[in-house]
Amino acid sequence: MSFLFPLYLLGAAALAVPILLHLRKRPPKEHIPFSSHMFLEKTPERLTRRTRLERWLLLALRCLALLLLAFAFTRPFFRSLTLPNEVAAKTRAVILVDRSASMQREDLWQRALAEAKKYVTRYSATDEVAFGVFDEETEMLADLPAWAALGKNARISGIDDLTGEKTDALSWKGTDVGKAMTEAADLLLAADADNPAGRRELVVISDFQEGAQTDRLRSGAWPEEVEVIPVALTVKTPGNLSANLAATPPRANVEEAEVYRVRIRNSADSESANAVFSWKGFPDTAVSTTIAPGTSRILTSTPRPENATRGILAVEGDSHPFDNEIYVSPVRARPLRVHLLAGNNPVESAGSPLFYLRRALQPTPTLNPIVSVAANATEPWPEETEVIVAAGEWPTETGEKLNQFAEAGGLVIAIPSRNADPTALASVIGHEGWELGEADVEDYALLADLDFEHPVLAPFARAKIRDFTGIRFWKHRALTLPEADDESTRVLATFDGELPALVEQRTGQGTVFVFLSGWEPADSQLALSSKFVPLLFSILEHTGFSIRSAATLYVGETEHTRPGFYETGETGDGAESLVAVNLHPTEGNTNPLDPFASFREWNIPLSDENAEAEKSNLTATQLERLESEEKEKSQKLWKWLILAALILLLIETWVAGRPPAGRPSAGRSRERQDTAPNEPANA
Repeated sequence: MSFLFPLYLLGAAALAVPILLHLRKRPPKEHIPFSSHMFLEKTPERLTRRTRLERWLLLALRCLALLLLAFAFTRPFFRSLTLPNEVAAKTRAVILVDRSASMQREDLWQRALAEAKKYVTRYSATDEVAFGVFDEETEMLADLPAWAALGKNARISGIDDLTGEKTDALSWKGTDVGKAMTEAADLLLAADADNPAGRRELVVISDFQEGAQTDRLRSGAWPEEVEVIPVALTVKTPGNLSANLAATPPRANVEEAEVYRVRIRNSADSESANAVFSWKGFPDTAVSTTIAPGTSRILTSTPRPENATRGILAVEGDSHPFDNEIYVSPVRARPLRVHLLAGNNPVESAGSPLFYLRRALQPTPTLNPIVSVAANATEPWPEETEVIVAAGEWPTETGEKLNQFAEAGGLVIAIPSRNADPTALASVIGHEGWELGEADVEDYALLADLDFEHPVLAPFARAKIRDFTGIRFWKHRALTLPEADDESTRVLATFDGELPALVEQRTGQGTVFVFLSGWEPADSQLALSSKFVPLLFSILEHTGFSIRSAATLYVGETEHTRPGFYETGETGDGAESLVAVNLHPTEGNTNPLDPFASFREWNIPLSDENAEAEKSNLTATQLERLESEEKEKSQKLWKWLILAALILLLIETWVAGRPPAGRPSAGRSRERQDTAPNEPANA
């Protein structure tokens, strides 16, 4: 055992105090008067020292408590216990460089690589170092075994080789610094399982913007063994304007002008509030505005110019144009090819399924239904068909083809008639347990038990439009479903709470919807009601044929690696089909984030680089002293000594309160005094 402050052992001299107090005889404090002594002259008391100690246990407790306190102040520790860095002196580190879109500004990427090379030189050949880059994903370009036993120069050259070979080393994706740091920490801890290291360091080189995702760092518990070294990079010219699409106002028809609502954000460190918003390449659409630093505004664009097929909404007024453009492809109606198998129904007559289908599927700004019809159910349908409506009767062979069509991803809407084969639906669904029959309807039936939680009926869940009691069904089919519980089958509505009325069956990659009553007025009022058209479009949207405008696609959501326009072929009417890919809005939020303050707030340990540099310049004696302090700090024996001293003092208090052996207690002395006058005196 050694001591950090051995001079405090002189405090053991305080043991003489309780010993001297125990040797000194104290004058009696209690005086009991006796009437027979009132005429005697008082003799002065003489204080004497005893040569014999009394109450050895009490004295030992007091001396031992003082001795433990003196030892606690000396800060003892065991030299035989070794520190982790003495077992494995090497350091294991991971260097991460941000390659997200915000690093496109100025020369941040080149400076980040220079910082990575500088930190590589801090580690010797015995240390293990890994090198990686991150944006929304983390990619380790050189793992720990790859750079094992390499010198500093070889690792520096490796950074140039790894980043130079990758044409996409600098990406256009967002920043998920929380995911990157968490995966790097897991890598360091996993390597410790086979070969523990003395230190584990994570060097993160980034611009640390507020738009970076840090949820994992905020909510998760960071391992104390991994210390972080944040290297924050800043631009020389402050300020940044960013633009992203906020909303696309709905249009009633295709001919209506296209206007867009755009959110423009001005960074907090900007020195200017002026901005110009326009369609790129069309100066006459420019609109000047002011946006205060640290705020944002939503502006409505001018209508898209006629020649702006590949329209770009742009904002000007800053020095960092990486996030100043929004690519907006023209909204074109998507062709939807619907094929009707009319069976024995007259295809052109009023009230036929084709009559209602063509009037329900009217073109919208985003959907252009193309309806074809086959008078005979056995006729083949066009190869590009996406939706098939089978009405009336169809043979088993056609049902099997419909089943194959649905399994391949198509949508089948089956409307069997009263003369349909009992196994007609079974062939389409692929289940033998589905059997049809004609239901007995006395007057009319109503829909009940509607599943408004299903996406098809969810648009009708509001109180004002959820009433289906106005739709009467004069005739309907009776469907018998198998008793086995099949999760792929879902009944969306029933007739009067009994027989199924609308059923969804997922088959392979596609879906089959079954209407158990016809659309003709002789069967029901469904096709004549206001619910019919939105119900059909809700089915189309639920099965992937959305009638809404396509959402803005961001880099990382598709295979395209940078913002721009990308051709996806032709729409069927000869028009060019474009997909617009934009930068994620959060990447434009370049307000600087202080990593040191944030990491401390999230309980992430930071590496003290200055302390490490000073440690390398210490002498052997100073290093030995520093090692002793680290060992004492890790062992903390003085806490146990203080605890033991407190326990001894509690025991000493209890022992001191008890009378010594052979001396009567105070109660017994008073009792004896009370009885003394009545007792006879002994000679």
